[in-house]
This record gives sequence, structure tokens and C-alpha cells, in this order.
Amino acid sequence: MKWRVPAKQLTRFDGQRRILILSWITYTLAYTLRVNIAVVIPALISERGYTLTEMGLVTSLYFITYMFGQLVNGYLGDRIGSKQLILVGLIGSALCNVGIALAPNLIVTALCWAVNGMAQSMLWAPIMKTLSTWFARYQLERVSFIMSMSMIVGYAVSWGASSILVSNLHWQMAFYLPAGLVVLFVLVLCFLFQGEPTADQQMDEMTDAISSGNAARSPDGRAAPAVGKKPEDLSIREFFRLIQLPGLLAIALLQGLIREGISVWFPTILQDSGQLTANTPVLILIIIPVVNFGGILLVRRVNKHVKGDSIRTLLVVFFLTAGAALLLNLFLEEWFWLVVPSMVVLLALTYGLTPILTSVIPFQYAQYRRVALTAGVLDFAIYSGAALSGLASGAIADAYSWNGVMLLWLAAAVLGLILSTHRYVKNKGGQRHEQTINDPS
Repeated sequence: MKWRVPAKQLTRFDGQRRILILSWITYTLAYTLRVNIAVVIPALISERGYTLTEMGLVTSLYFITYMFGQLVNGYLGDRIGSKQLILVGLIGSALCNVGIALAPNLIVTALCWAVNGMAQSMLWAPIMKTLSTWFARYQLERVSFIMSMSMIVGYAVSWGASSILVSNLHWQMAFYLPAGLVVLFVLVLCFLFQGEPTADQQMDEMTDAISSGNAARSPDGRAAPAVGKKPEDLSIREFFRLIQLPGLLAIALLQGLIREGISVWFPTILQDSGQLTANTPVLILIIIPVVNFGGILLVRRVNKHVKGDSIRTLLVVFFLTAGAALLLNLFLEEWFWLVVPSMVVLLALTYGLTPILTSVIPFQYAQYRRVALTAGVLDFAIYSGAALSGLASGAIADAYSWNGVMLLWLAAAVLGLILSTHRYVKNKGGQRHEQTINDPS
């Protein structure tokens, strides 16, 4: 007699694995449609005669539409099917990449990249909602870590492939190739992606969570009360008060200002230095995602060390970020080979904070059914900082030098440290609003 896995168990575990893999590939490919422009900026300036300020405006328009799209799609993501939003977002982003490759002037270029921001905003929040429904609460910290790797691989593939395509073919190929791959992948999602598990799978996961001692808990770590208002009945206003939203938004904004400021302008800074050989920029751009991976590992280790306390994690990482930004500003342009590693470390630290802000913290409030909304609002804040950084950095670099841009990053890091310290002091000794996500490993 042949051994057979029960159909229910097979469906559950196969479904989780399939959804996680598809979600990971989705966001990896999404990054190839959004960070490729950083590599192409020098070619656009050279071939089209655009200025740094004009390209800063283009990137800022992307971040502006992206951040407002996060609010809209974060709200919609908790109310309509994730699959529909994800498919529309991917197809829209692919079309925008084709559009920017064919754009005859700056206006069309800016318009295509602005629409791309709106399309990209349809992805992360629905993905977070999908994963929060497929996985038990005690699994979500590990899921968050796995998803953070999609950004790393997306950067590596996009920056590496775009550099090779720009150097050996034409800058337009850096937009055509990822667009074509995404269109093919959309066909796969149409057949294999499932936004929510079945009722049997949900019940099976709940039973497993209770049996392993990881049932849902309230934000102060105690078991959720059996009486009174249910967590999902909390109004949006009450929920935002619960998570102390204003301070969290300010911290996310400053993190985005630094992270995306470096991400967008780092290839251009390398190009403007005049101290690199032909193949060195490609090598550096491929190494950076590896360093970013180290940043995510470091922040995850910090988060585990403080037992999932998000406030303490933010405090420690912003302390390190402020130190790295200070070192960066102590090295002037003539110390180029000290400036580059300092900038890479600063990028890695702020990049390591991304999973904490956009997935770990939203997952902590899964019982309130506000995962997509929380992820969307925090992404809105991050890209508000990115929009500010894109335009301000280009203008500062045109008027002064890149040293002025690095001073802006230092100011943001110091302010982030101050806000994180204030948040820590305010919550110390009181009822905690961040919930630890237990990891059985």
C-alpha cells in the first residue's frame, strides 16, 4: 500500500510555499522595474542633456505618486483581492518602463516614471496582506526576513544587468528587458497565485498556532481579552493612536530620505568622481546588494537580541546610522576611497531597517486586520522622505557639491536618532505598543 500525505496537509504546506515563492519573485522583479533608472541617469544626462536637478525631479515624481499610492492601495489592500492589485501593478509598471525607453523628451520621461510610482504602489501592501493570511503569527518574522531578500536580489539583478546593458548595448535595454520578463511572469501569477487560503487551511493554521503556544496576543504581550471590543473592531483613528503613528511616520520619512537618496544617486556619484576605471562601477554596484544583505542580517540580529522590541531596534540602528553619516562627512572628496565604503555602510544600515518598518511592524498588528494599511502608511512616509531627497539632492549637487548632499544625510540621521530616543523614553516603563513576533528557532 502506498504512503499518501493527507490532502488537507499537502494543500496547506504546498500553498504556503507556493505563495511565498511567488510573492518573493513578484517583488524581486518589481525592483528591476524601479531601480534601473539609477544606473541609466548618467546616460540620460549625457545623451539627452538633462541636468541633475531635472533628473532629481523625475525621481521625486516617482516617489510622490508612490507614496500617495501607498495610502490608497494600503486602504484598498485590506478590502479587495490582493491578486487583482498585484497583476495591475506589475503590468502597469512594465508598460511605464517601455514608455520611458521610448520617451522623446523630459516631460514624457517624467510622466512615465510618475505613473510607474503609482503602479509600483499596488504591490507591497497586498503582498503583506496575502502573507499575513497564509502564515501563522509565529511564522511572520521569518517570512519578513525572506521577503527582505527579494529587495536585495532585485537591486543586484537590476543594477548589475542594467550596468552591463548600458555599457554593451544601449540604455533603453535596461527598461525593455525587465518589462518583458515581468509580462511573462504575470501569466504565471494568473494561474498560480491565490490571495487567501481556504477556510480549511485557515482553521488548520489556527490549530497549529494554538498548539505551539503562539496564539494571537495583545500588543502588551498578554493573551487577547475575551471580552470587550474585538481587535478588528478598532477604528482607524484608534488604531493609529495605538501605534503612536506621528513619531513612527517621522522616523520612516528620515530613513527613506537617506536610503533612497543614496540608492538613486550613488551610481551618479561614482560616475562624477572621475576616479574609476571602466569596469569598476559595475563591480561596486554588484557588491552593494551583498553589503545591504549584511545590513539586513545585522538589523535582524539586533531585533532578535532585544527580543523583537521594535523601538529598541530603531534606537540602536539609528545610533549606528548617525555614526556612519558622521564618518562620511569627515571624509572630503579627496578621500574618495574612504567616502565610498562609508556611503555603502550607511546604505546598508538604512536598508536593514526597511523590513522592520514595512513588514515586521505591520505584521505585529495582524490581529487588528490592518496589515496592508500599516504597511502602506509606513511606505508612504518612507517615500515622502525619498521624494524630498530626490529633488533636494539634485538641486544641492547642481548648486554646490555632493558634500552638501552628504551633510543632508547626516542631519536626517541625527534627527532620526533623536526621535527614536524620544520614542524609547516615552514607552520605557509603560505599556508597550509593539508586539514581539516569536520565532521558534
